[in-house]
Amino acid sequence: MDDNLNLRLLGMLLQTSYLMQTREKYRGQGRLLILLYQHGELTQRELIELTGRRSATLSEQLDGMEKAGLIYRCKNQHDKRNVDVALTEEGKKAAIQAIQNRQTYADDLFGTLPQKEKQKLAELLDILLHMWEVPINEEEYQVYNTEEEKHGCD
Repeated sequence: MDDNLNLRLLGMLLQTSYLMQTREKYRGQGRLLILLYQHGELTQRELIELTGRRSATLSEQLDGMEKAGLIYRCKNQHDKRNVDVALTEEGKKAAIQAIQNRQTYADDLFGTLPQKEKQKLAELLDILLHMWEVPINEEEYQVYNTEEEKHGCD
């Protein structure tokens, strides 16, 4: 009986994951845009640490974002081996859009659940993530002030 429930839970998590990955606009770039908007400027190494992405994957994404005019890169003034990444004005607009999209998406996904059920779901997911030793970056999942001005690569 427990085996069937475990498989059902796995299937439900896989379906949820698929749904979330296919419906979020700016999916890969959105997270990078939001992190850069939130922090103002980060090195590629810091982005790797924050996102858990491989260096080659991140570089490829940053290349695309740079070609699209969303970011610019420059040598780190303190350590020439590092590259700083910052948002352009167009990137800031896209980051604000990604933040708004993320909030709308979260509201669409969970808005119909009563507050108690949302709290229960959050507690269960928190237990699972701790058991699986997945680090939780609470800062990444909060409401952002889109009025703050951040600087980069000055």
